[in-house]
Amino acid sequence: MQDDIIAALTQEVKEEVVENYFHERRLIEEQINYVNELAEQTAELERKCARRFGLIYNSLIEPEFADEFRQTVGLKDAPFGERLDKDSRDRKHLGQVKVRGLTQRAKFKRLLLESYRGLYTWTSQYKEAYEDLQGECKAVNRNLKKFENDYDLLTLLNFLKDMDVELVEKKHCLGDNFTPKEMASIETSLSFKPIRIERFKLDPPPNLPKPNTVQRELNSLADCVCGQCSDGVKALVK
Repeated sequence: MQDDIIAALTQEVKEEVVENYFHERRLIEEQINYVNELAEQTAELERKCARRFGLIYNSLIEPEFADEFRQTVGLKDAPFGERLDKDSRDRKHLGQVKVRGLTQRAKFKRLLLESYRGLYTWTSQYKEAYEDLQGECKAVNRNLKKFENDYDLLTLLNFLKDMDVELVEKKHCLGDNFTPKEMASIETSLSFKPIRIERFKLDPPPNLPKPNTVQRELNSLADCVCGQCSDGVKALVK
């Protein structure tokens, strides 16, 4: 009788441990899904930033002026690399920035400044989202570490062998029949991998100066572009 009571209590404890394991595992999976959704939103902001850079580079017409622009805003290399969109649609979108001025030169200066303000705004939003994503990755990894410390997966799998758990969960973990070698393989497949921001292949956000701090330099750059590429400028601000 006493043995039966001990066996029943032992089985009850095992069931509680397994139930808690699946509950916390679902929470971890939800957190991972949230991070993936956050990464998609961040990637969208990255694309918008890259497009803004492409717009400015196209408005500067010549590569040498694009290089000077990067120096003006303190960038060593062109951010976003291959993500920069420089196709014909960019030149069309440049015309959607409404600018006013008495002269072609004045209009182009305003165009460049307004384009940079838009770039600064999107880059700030991207930077915030990128840092939030970094924080969420670290938080999930902390939870993963705690989860792994709290539960010994191989022991749980052995519990499940002899338990009447829901079929879908048992089949998800073990299948119908398994060998010790397969058990080790299942343990590996059920283990979570740490989430690092590098997996999302996002470029780190550039640190740009505020528009009012580089306005004079941008005006000077616009003067140079107008002086050497007047026909191209005319096509942009007509």
